[in-house]
Amino acid sequence: MNKILYLLIILSFSSYASDNKGIEFKEGSWLEILNEAKKQNKLIFIDIYTTWCGPCKIMSAKVFTLNIISEKFNESFVNFKIDAEKGEGIELAKKYAITAYPTYLFVNGNGDLVYRAIGAMPAEKFIVEADKALLAGKTFKSSDELHKEFKAGKRDPDFLYEYMKRISLNGGENVALLDEYLKAIPASQYKTEKVLALIAENIGTIESKAFIILRDALDRYLNMTVSQQKYVLNGLSKAKRNTFKKAVDNRDKALLERLIDAIRATSYSEVGFEAEEKHFRLEYAKITRDGENFKKIATKEAAKLMAKTSEDLVAETQLKIMNFKQGAREKNLDESTPQFKIFLDNMTNNAQKLTSFQLNEYAWGYVQMIKYEKDLEEAIKWSERAIELIESPTNLDTYAILLSRLGRKKAAIKAEKKAIKLAKKEGEDTSHLQQTLKDLKRS
Repeated sequence: MNKILYLLIILSFSSYASDNKGIEFKEGSWLEILNEAKKQNKLIFIDIYTTWCGPCKIMSAKVFTLNIISEKFNESFVNFKIDAEKGEGIELAKKYAITAYPTYLFVNGNGDLVYRAIGAMPAEKFIVEADKALLAGKTFKSSDELHKEFKAGKRDPDFLYEYMKRISLNGGENVALLDEYLKAIPASQYKTEKVLALIAENIGTIESKAFIILRDALDRYLNMTVSQQKYVLNGLSKAKRNTFKKAVDNRDKALLERLIDAIRATSYSEVGFEAEEKHFRLEYAKITRDGENFKKIATKEAAKLMAKTSEDLVAETQLKIMNFKQGAREKNLDESTPQFKIFLDNMTNNAQKLTSFQLNEYAWGYVQMIKYEKDLEEAIKWSERAIELIESPTNLDTYAILLSRLGRKKAAIKAEKKAIKLAKKEGEDTSHLQQTLKDLKRS
């Protein structure tokens, strides 16, 4: 009797397992999948993955196999799975502007992208995303239709919002359209979550109406929801990056100065402003190879770093660790969790590592842009201090090249060999260091 009962249990589990195959992905060419979607009058669900993507594997093993997921997707969609780095997957990744993995696309039989979702997520959220895609499919208009309506002069806010979201969905930009949308809605809507999200996603430079809206929103920042605050900060940051890129591309120093003014107007503290200003001025000098301005910043900042004693750096690190622990307690982060321990490990010798990195960065800038022997001798001191704090292949490489520039070939070769040995020990690629060593020997 017990044997019979045991057999029935085993058979029932076998039957359940055979039914629980997960999402049924169709095989065939992309054209065949499109035709199948037209035939069934369904959207196509596309899982675009890569073989190296860990979250992709988790979704395939833990979520796609669930009954609640397979029932939903097998009934509602034509399901298709494709590697973004092989065969037709390469072209599909380009066509649909894939920038992260896993990406889930919901496409109609004409190949129009209806909805997009990104990243690993629990089953409940995955179901929600599927429902959003199905809803979007019911009211879907092709991009061509929307474009024709726009060309014909349609400018009501709801249409412009839909048109902008479609362009974003397909990887396009909406900088000009955003200004039109903001003109079409009343100012009372500017600081709503919906509009702030749209601005954060599509903002252009600091010289746009959208930037002014975000700047003015800072006056009531503390009264905003967490989401509103996030959109404001993300939008301001994106506008600054876009402006900086434009200034660099056009070698426009006047625009850089206007960016600095905008940074001051949106900074909560003088310390924050100075840090951001230094970052943009330094990056501008590095990218445009403006040695004179790079030198001004580097000599001033390196002097501060060189003045720090080992005791100062230890104290800085301890203060950062103390602040981190206090913040962790406020967020109820358990000190026994792996997440806490990883953060804490990364903060070990934090000030020492950061100071070493910054000194090497200034010294490397001199390698690239500065020629005078007196200046290079100063950079040698920075490089030596960087190595004293953290002996790394990168720091040793910078030091070797500086020595070479000053005619100290033997010492340069010795330093580069040490960089290669250390890189090998740490499992790093040494090809670029080996090439530098050859160049040093030939010089």
